[in-house]
Formats: sequence, structure tokens, C-alpha cells
Amino acid sequence: MDAYFYSENFAFNSGEQMAMDEWMLLQTSRLNAFGFRVYRMQGTCTIGRNQRIAEIKERIQETGDLVRRPTGGGTVFHGDDLIYALTIPNSHDLYDLKLGDLYREIHMVINAVLRHFSVSAELYDECVKQLPNFCFDAPNRFDLLSLKNGKKLGGSAIKKTKKGILIQGSLELDLQAEPFANLFLEEIIKTFSLENILEPMENPRMCCHWSDFCKQFTSDEWIFKL
Repeated sequence: MDAYFYSENFAFNSGEQMAMDEWMLLQTSRLNAFGFRVYRMQGTCTIGRNQRIAEIKERIQETGDLVRRPTGGGTVFHGDDLIYALTIPNSHDLYDLKLGDLYREIHMVINAVLRHFSVSAELYDECVKQLPNFCFDAPNRFDLLSLKNGKKLGGSAIKKTKKGILIQGSLELDLQAEPFANLFLEEIIKTFSLENILEPMENPRMCCHWSDFCKQFTSDEWIFKL
């Protein structure tokens, strides 16, 4: 099985970034291959798919752009953090894992990559009864924590459909996108027995589904639905 790397060649707004991740999941199903991309959204706040605005409105009032993710999880304020999206087809063994086990597998890969940047981290290994509304307020099980000071460095959110899985994550680290992406792709080839890293030929803006995805993620109906 192959993986496609979607380089950041488009000037997307925050809603279009979410549309791009959703489109990448569509491509993963069509191509039967992994998809991966990294990007930044400075001055943006993303909220989880099922979060209620009323429960977080006091802390998000001063934010710039506000967008609701297709994945679950808590609210994240994006600045210099590195955002990644990974899609997995339903034909791969990872698809059959319980979501907690999948979360652990992906964060183990990321932790292996972070060692190349001399970042010492561990996976938080305590069960959590209730997650905070804001992702980086407290760790979830298998989140990445700094060995230096115990600070949460990274977390992810997952969407699973019949066609595949979308994982969106954030790393609160000053990492260059291209070296991180290259090392991550090398690691998933080795860990998940993939074959080739391919450059996609499709332009998402030319896809018949692109306009619908953009309308969804930029609409007030989607952002303020709960």
C-alpha cells in the first residue's frame, strides 16, 4: 500500500484547510492509500465536531478565525503549532483497531519522529474520566508529554467512517514542516509496511466535491451548529 503526501501549495483559509482534510479522506478511499499533510493556521481556533459553543464561548471570544473540525476532541488555539492530518483507508489493519489503540500507535510514530529533533517525550499512560473542553488544558491518555517539564506537546482527534479514518493533530513545538513531514513519512513506511510515497496529481479545487466541502466548513450553520 502507498501513501500520498499533500504538500502545502494552496493559500487556504481556515475553513478550506478543514475542507482539504475532508477531501484527503475522500481521496484515501478512492485511491486505497494513506494520505498525509502538514500545515499551520496562525490566529485560528478550531473546535471539535461535537463541542457546544455555549460551553467554550467565554474563552473563544477574542479569537481570530473560528472553525469547527470534522474530527472530535477539544478546542485548540493555533499559532506557531504544527498541524498534521493523516488519512487511513478501511483496507489497512489500522482501521480495525480500537480508537484508543490507534491513537497510541500514531503517537508512538510521532514520538519516534520527535527524537530526530532532540525532543524527549513520552505517552501519557493514565486513564482520563473526563476530557477538558480545551485540548491543551490537560492530557488525554496517550497524548505526548515533555519529559523535561511534563507539558503537553501534542494531541489528536479522530473521525472514523465506513470509507476510512481521518486523524487531525497539533504539536506545540517549533518544528519546520518539511523535515517533520519527511521523517514522519519515513517512519510510517517502516512501521505500517507501506511501499511508496507518491505526489498526488489531483488539484482539490478541480474536484466536483470541493465546493460542497468548502461551503460546509465555512458556513455558520456548521460552525455554530451546537
